[in-house]
Amino acid sequence: MLVVGFLVPLGLSVRSQAELRGLASAQSDARGVATALAAVAGATGKVPGPAEAEFILGTYGAVNLTIILPDGSSVGTIPVDVAALPLAEAGSIVADVEGGVVALVPVAFAGFDSPVVVASFVSDGALREGVATSWLILGALGLLAVVGAVPIADRFAVSVVRPVRDLSDAAHRWAGGDLSARVSPEGPPEIAESGRAFNLLAERLTDLLAAERERIADLSHRLRTPLAALRLQAESSDNPDHRTALVADISNLEGEVTALIEDVRRTSEVKSAVADLAAVVDRRMGFWQVVAAAQDRELSVGQPGSGPVLVAAPDADVLTALDNLVQNVLTHTAPGTGFTVTVGVRPPSLTVADQGDGLPSADVFDRGSTTGESSGLGLDIVRRIAEASGGEVRIGGGPGATIVVRFGTPAE
Repeated sequence: MLVVGFLVPLGLSVRSQAELRGLASAQSDARGVATALAAVAGATGKVPGPAEAEFILGTYGAVNLTIILPDGSSVGTIPVDVAALPLAEAGSIVADVEGGVVALVPVAFAGFDSPVVVASFVSDGALREGVATSWLILGALGLLAVVGAVPIADRFAVSVVRPVRDLSDAAHRWAGGDLSARVSPEGPPEIAESGRAFNLLAERLTDLLAAERERIADLSHRLRTPLAALRLQAESSDNPDHRTALVADISNLEGEVTALIEDVRRTSEVKSAVADLAAVVDRRMGFWQVVAAAQDRELSVGQPGSGPVLVAAPDADVLTALDNLVQNVLTHTAPGTGFTVTVGVRPPSLTVADQGDGLPSADVFDRGSTTGESSGLGLDIVRRIAEASGGEVRIGGGPGATIVVRFGTPAE
């Protein structure tokens, strides 16, 4: 639009200048003949007649001129509008005629009421001579300007868009868990300042997350002291069977605390892990079957058969999800209530269904949601583990509570 807005007025100006140039040339020719007529009259002492007029036109060599004598006769080849002659007596004028314009220049002589009028004709073609060529040149220049401006505009747009795209990519990487994502502040000052602000924000959040992890790790580490005291008391038990069981349970708890400390100290992105869901359930359910039997609960475990059931989550996460689901049944149902734990294959899933009164609402998966004395974090942890693996948690049908955890499958 800028090129068009520049070329259109320029093209109109070129046409106007060509018309003015043609009219100026015609008026110059007419004045030249008028000067010659005045010179002849001065030399002969009389008004030039047809013979003198023909001589002057022949000498001048112009074919677009006509001389109108005082008696109304004319010498020349171009027609003249008689109606315009009275106007020419007052001075030089330009009149439109068929096929062009004519410039009229009067020459007054003493003793004559009517002057001699010299008419110079300019055709429409002469008035527009060179206009088409000029327009073609202007069009070519405009096209060249547009073609040349495209890569320049593209480079300029890239210099603006690329930093914005990099900033957006870095923000999405942060949202995806890549805490090392940063941008190189480039582009216009406003965008570069946004990039620097993003980097400062990322550094600050990284520091806060690291400090939070250290704080949680320190709190978890403090659990080792009472666990050590508990181990000493267990080892001093007189009953060998009880002592062995207690020491084994305490060892498992110490392992969980150690894993928690190591997990919260990790500040870099956790690499993808793969676990065998069936194997984890098989190992863990031996412990929960003992607990269920102690509460007179009927527990059945459903496995898909031979072969692993691979999920995109580490063993510790799968174990945490299983423990939280079973603990939820033991906590929120009456003793003697039976439940089942089933491993699915397609898609890989873990289903825990009990014969109790059912879940109070779907909000139990929200963090902190609880109807009793529990922390309200167990099922929220299960949901986050499932979603981190690319899966989901849903509530199944049935008379009791049925929770289905679908895990994501590992990438090939």
